[in-house]
Amino acid sequence: EPTMSQVIPPVILSEDVAQVVNEGGSVIVICLESVSRKGTAVVGKWIFEVVSADKKTRRLVVYKVRNKAETSLTVSGVASKIISWGFPGIIIPKEKGQAFELFKDGSYSADWRSDT
Repeated sequence: EPTMSQVIPPVILSEDVAQVVNEGGSVIVICLESVSRKGTAVVGKWIFEVVSADKKTRRLVVYKVRNKAETSLTVSGVASKIISWGFPGIIIPKEKGQAFELFKDGSYSADWRSDT
């Protein structure tokens, strides 16, 4: 039985994501705002969830200071996170409500979030 101190909070810091991925976990990239062009940048809004290797926990990636979802507003911002977390390639959902689950071997699965 896990004690209270071992209960995993439903959030995870960005710098801890790579370790979970390395252990076989996955990252879900969720698009909250469909992409559009802003000058030379491609912008939108994305958040990230991390799924443990055993598929039992799903945690929101948050900023260090407060339990606020870590958000990326550009495609390059999403790409740099995906790379820093150890994935071999980049795939980014571009329609609001669309989500991609990325795996360490480079594969991914797509789904839609009706709750976004």
